[in-house]
This record gives sequence, structure tokens and C-alpha cells, in this order.
Amino acid sequence: MCLLDKLISTGSGLFTKSYPDYSYGLIRHLGIENMLQAGQWAAFENIIYSLNSEDLTRLLDGICLTDRYERALKNYFSTEKSEVKQLISGAHNLYLAWKLRGANVGNSLTGKQVDGFIFYLEKSSQDFSYDFSSPILEAESCARLVRVYMGFSDTEAAQSAYSTAIQLIPNHLLAHLNYFKVTSPKWLGNLEIMASFVNQVVDAELKNLLQLMYLVEVYSDLFYSFSLTANSKFQKLHGQLIKEALAANTVPSGNSLLAIYTCNYLACLYQILGFRKEVSAIKPRLKGRRTIYPWAYFGWV
Repeated sequence: MCLLDKLISTGSGLFTKSYPDYSYGLIRHLGIENMLQAGQWAAFENIIYSLNSEDLTRLLDGICLTDRYERALKNYFSTEKSEVKQLISGAHNLYLAWKLRGANVGNSLTGKQVDGFIFYLEKSSQDFSYDFSSPILEAESCARLVRVYMGFSDTEAAQSAYSTAIQLIPNHLLAHLNYFKVTSPKWLGNLEIMASFVNQVVDAELKNLLQLMYLVEVYSDLFYSFSLTANSKFQKLHGQLIKEALAANTVPSGNSLLAIYTCNYLACLYQILGFRKEVSAIKPRLKGRRTIYPWAYFGWV
């Protein structure tokens, strides 16, 4: 077992209120909370520069997709401008935008929600427009811009941001996760577009994850439309695809972000299908690694 596996935690005692850790242990492993608490901004930014693409996504999610570090980030944003600060500010403003919007459908949003959503999306877009110096930082900004443009319902801009991200880093996980949502019927696509996007992915492990996401997404639409008969309709309409996905799917080893998402979506599919034995078998791998989605679709959080 690697060191990071042993350090999965919801955070240290420096920030006393309990929040989920969407870095899945990376914040603690790198000593980030100590740096934020002490205002060690140079050391903090040096850590950012040292990360690979997947760990950068993981760390930004852990810091920015929560209110836990709000005070520390406010202090950080008050210091001298830097490209790392622009990236983190963009990620944080994007979180604030979607937090204000909530999970409601568009026509049920209040004027205050709409205004706040647009305000923070625009701030995030401005932050991500920075000319970043490295492919990893630039790809991360483009991957997150996909979600900005999804919020603006701008399919063409979202596709452009996704294309730029994968030109820089072909298997950029967050770029694929965010653009997958763009193609979904809930947002700017449909089942055909979503399936086409999944099928064009070359990397086997990434494609396996997206196939699981496709099936869960399809079921979630049935769940909200036909709650009592969703499961039977799902298996009747997509039984062959379900069999193929389960037969082909192997969870990547280790504690990578790709492995974490694959475990979560596979476990969710098992739960949908009523495979209790399989759910029990994979459950230990979810400890301290539970992602927001797909569980939030069904209130299983």
C-alpha cells in the first residue's frame, strides 16, 4: 500500500469544521493545510507547479470545491498576482457559481440565483483567460472552462475548450468528465451525442469509466421520469450494453483519480442493478474516496 493510501482522511485538525475531502488525501499528504494556515504562499505555489495533471485536478478540487478553506483563500487572493492564483481563483469562482445555482432546473431558479450564477461564471472565465506558462496549468484551466461554458449554454465554446485541453494532455481526466456532462441530455446534448463522445475515446481505462458514466446517466434520466419502473426499463433497453460494460470493466489499481471515479461509478451501477455482493466487495475502496456524483443524482450521499 502506498503512503497516500494510508493518509486518506477528511482533513486535519487545523480546520476544525468537518467537510468532505475532494482531494482524497492529497491535501494532507502534501501538508497543504499547514501552508494555508501559515500563509506560506511561495511553498504552496511551488507544490502546485510540481504536480502532474491528475494531481493538480485533485488538489484544486480539494481546496476549491468546499467552504473549508474560504478564509485561507481570501488571504491568498489578497497577495500579489500570480498565474497559480488566477487558476485557483477561477476554480473557486466556478464553485461559487454552481453553489449559488444549486441543482434546480433552469426555469425554477430565482433572479438572485441567476444573477449570482452569471456573475461568478464571468469572474471564473476572466480568471481562466490568463496566458498560463505550462501545458498542465493551461489544460487544467481549459478543462474547467468547459464547465463555465456549459453554464452559459455555449456548446461551441465548451467543445473548443475541451479540444484545447486534450491537445495539450490527450487523456486529461477533468476535461473528459466535464465535456461528458455537456453532451448529456440534462445539458446541451442527447443520448446519441453522449454515446458518440464515449465511443471515440481511445484510452481503454478512460473509456471504461465513461461507459459506466453513460449507463448511470441513462438510468438517472429514467429514474426521474419513471421512478417506479426505471430499473426494469433500464435493463430492458440497455441490457446488452450493461453486460458488455461490466464484462469489459476493470478498476484501475492504486489510488489515482481515474481509479476513484471508476470505483464510484461501478459501485453505483452495481447498486442500481441490485448486485449486493458486488457492492459489498467494492465498498472498502470507497472509504474516504466517495465522489459527489453519481451518488447525488439519487440522494445517496
